[in-house]
Amino acid sequence: MAWEHHLNTVKVKTRWLEVLQRIPYLRLVHMISIGYMYHALVFHSHLSPPFNSKCVNYCSDFRVERIKRRLVSWMLEHSWSVSGMVSSSKLFDRVSAGRTCRDLWHPQFDSCLRYNVHFWRTILPGSFKLYIPLLVLPPLVKLNDVTVRYLVEHTLQYVYISICTYVQAALSLSAQCALHNQLGRLNYWCVMFWPCLLGVAIGPPLPKQLLRLQAITFFNMSLEAAVRKSTVPAIQYARRSKFLGTLTFMTFSSIILTCLRSGVVKQFWLVNPLPDVPHTKPTGSVCSHTGRCWQYLMDGMLKYGLVGIILEAGRAVLRKSNLLAKNPLAIFGQEFRAACNLKLGMFLACYVGIFRTGCCLLGRLNSREEVVHAAVAGFLAGIPYCLYPTYQIYTLGLTKAIEMGWEYCGNKTLNVSKPNANVTTTLLRQLHRLPMLRLVQMFSFGYLGHVYAFYPQVSPIFHQKAMDVCSTNLTLNMKRRIATWLSEVM
Repeated sequence: MAWEHHLNTVKVKTRWLEVLQRIPYLRLVHMISIGYMYHALVFHSHLSPPFNSKCVNYCSDFRVERIKRRLVSWMLEHSWSVSGMVSSSKLFDRVSAGRTCRDLWHPQFDSCLRYNVHFWRTILPGSFKLYIPLLVLPPLVKLNDVTVRYLVEHTLQYVYISICTYVQAALSLSAQCALHNQLGRLNYWCVMFWPCLLGVAIGPPLPKQLLRLQAITFFNMSLEAAVRKSTVPAIQYARRSKFLGTLTFMTFSSIILTCLRSGVVKQFWLVNPLPDVPHTKPTGSVCSHTGRCWQYLMDGMLKYGLVGIILEAGRAVLRKSNLLAKNPLAIFGQEFRAACNLKLGMFLACYVGIFRTGCCLLGRLNSREEVVHAAVAGFLAGIPYCLYPTYQIYTLGLTKAIEMGWEYCGNKTLNVSKPNANVTTTLLRQLHRLPMLRLVQMFSFGYLGHVYAFYPQVSPIFHQKAMDVCSTNLTLNMKRRIATWLSEVM
């Protein structure tokens, strides 16, 4: 304003003043500021304003975020090698010496008590916000089978799991201060791992269905983080190889569908094979389904393909929520269409189509249906994984294969009473009595919290968002402080 006032009030403009007046200052400031903000986001993310981080990530569809994580990973590897292969735990012990939980978690609160009272009062809405997709998507998938009773029970489940997650998050945050006060210092494993584990262990119990949902989700993300973090050459090769990934996923698919087709295991999977019940089959038909085979095939492909499209559309809406809030008609624009990935719908449609086709053909060739048909058809159905090779689908297949195989083994072998059981059978029986889902939930949550704080470049994006939302960015601020401390010794 001073410059503009001078230009407007000066009586005689000198030559150099006329030259300066021609310079596009606003354009230059705009260009240099954007360049500097990008630089700050990538190399000094703990100093970058949150609004700038969100703008850049939304506008780049999180490509800049992925670049930043790779750079952080390279810098950490280089800094540790330069420091004589100093581990992250030793680096943290060095930078946290003399610092307290107030420095890390609540610099704006004098005491831990005031801080605890504050977040117990304020973080509840975050848990309800986190599970909104769980509230909305299942009724959309069922659609034709939705009843008033189902909606009431489903809403109550949503409220219960949201409250349980709120208590788990609050207990985990409280455990941070409690462990620091107990030990008298900040400990590497007591910053996130043990507090997160204890928060889930002490928190309210979940019904088996919700416990399985949370445990499998946490375990899948833990596997994803562990694979990204690993430096073992074989794991890195398997991570990059689409052929090996497709082949192993085909194996997982075969195991899962064999267990489901046997009728011994009853769990959720991408497709549920029909049980072989002779008295319910249509007259003169080998197949268990009603109607003609081609109708059964097309019905499954259309239904599951539509589910995939709905899921991707929902994800695109979440990604472009700011854009749609400003302009709802942008949902028909190029930017929104580019954010929608149709490959998930193609994968689900092809997966269901190949499985149902294989079961019908093998049943007609042998004049009867057998469990082995589901194994062969399930193996072939895994081929479309190459269309949509993601960590989420792969880890879901791996964990479901392990879980269903374990349950099948327990129901078919371990429950059979044998007077002269060998040591292996006895040991498996004892292991089968352990609350595996509960243990997986606890340790996965602890490991994910640890990775979130010290290895953010490999932490799954969904888990980072979940942590930030459920804690109202308390964990995000903590992570930035750790990054600032570590940058001081690198």
